[in-house]
Amino acid sequence: MIQQNAQICSICNVSEFKLVCEKLEFQYVSCSGCGVVRQYPYPNATIINEYYKMYVTKKTAKSVYLSDDGFAEFVEGKKFTFKDLGLSEHFFDNKDVLDVGCGTGQFVNMIQGKVKSVLGIDLSEECIDFAIKRGLNCKKVDFLEIDSRFDIISMWHLIEHLRSPADFIKHAYKILNPGGTLLIETPAVGSVSYGFGKDWRFFMPVEHINLFTQNALFSLATDCGFSVKSWIRFGSGNDAGTLPPANKRAMDSIAKQKGFGDIIAVLLIKNEN
Repeated sequence: MIQQNAQICSICNVSEFKLVCEKLEFQYVSCSGCGVVRQYPYPNATIINEYYKMYVTKKTAKSVYLSDDGFAEFVEGKKFTFKDLGLSEHFFDNKDVLDVGCGTGQFVNMIQGKVKSVLGIDLSEECIDFAIKRGLNCKKVDFLEIDSRFDIISMWHLIEHLRSPADFIKHAYKILNPGGTLLIETPAVGSVSYGFGKDWRFFMPVEHINLFTQNALFSLATDCGFSVKSWIRFGSGNDAGTLPPANKRAMDSIAKQKGFGDIIAVLLIKNEN
């Protein structure tokens, strides 16, 4: 299948590209067809699986997405995102929710007790072991094998990790109930990434495989049958501790107000057939 060719874009099947940067002996290129910035060539399954064997161990103890120490910051960030997307505090009430790429279960932990049901899934055995030890309903499952129905599916910082993100978005459409919601958050290529060049914080081989522009993400989502209901971009490209706190707050605020932040969160609605 053409999608398995390590030199052809998995989003649009175009082979032409231009070099963006080299990072740790890996190349990132911009696809001439869809504009997605991707690793070139794509890492194979063996390399990817080996990378994620000890994924939690590779991260810092205060990882927002993986650690107990980062949980409060995770919750605070998601509350801001939900407000920016126009979601009420009762949006998740009485809903069946699936969190894909759940890591150690931060989002499951955040919304459990507020929903009808919530399941977190991930392919990292280490992450799932951590989640289970925390008493969370998380399982090691391949998302493409899930056939249950859900009202809401979330993918927090997941699609950039995927060799073929279109397969996941198409499958989300398939298993969502009519009018269901897909929530995606992912790094966004644009002014910030161009400004930082190879030092952009989201150039992370082998981990980050496909990095989307806003237009490329919206185009893929609509091609898969979704409508874009709302979106927000935030993040100045500076992680905590890299700048004085006041400077970081000011730069983050400007990036968000002007709509060029290097992270995008999108609320997608499954169109009725």
